Amino acid sequence: MRLSARILSLAAALALLANVALFALPARAQYANRPNGEPTYKTWQPAWNAGRYDRMHVILGMVAGFTPYRLTVALRNGGTQMVDLKNGTAIFPTGQTPAVGEHVALIGYYSKGTFIANRVILRAF
Repeated sequence: MRLSARILSLAAALALLANVALFALPARAQYANRPNGEPTYKTWQPAWNAGRYDRMHVILGMVAGFTPYRLTVALRNGGTQMVDLKNGTAIFPTGQTPAVGEHVALIGYYSKGTFIANRVILRAF
């Protein structure tokens, strides 16, 4: 088989694999049409209580510290994570302010190693 025929065969195989992969998209790809690929949650999700969530776009924990544009979250694994808030970050329920010890879900995306929260959801008991 000549080199050009091998290259064409390889290209066809790769194209076929790419099409198969499109039909087996992971759950996080469901949100590909939303800003930064994140889900549009505005309320606490029951699955989060069992530890089931999109780890690419959601951080769960307890508020360890809160200042304007910065929230520190105590994670389940014992660590903490600093999260950046921005102008326009929505806090739900509307009108609430995160307080130390509250359960929180942060919805956003990673940018250059920093998690940027577009939404903060406080868990109501």
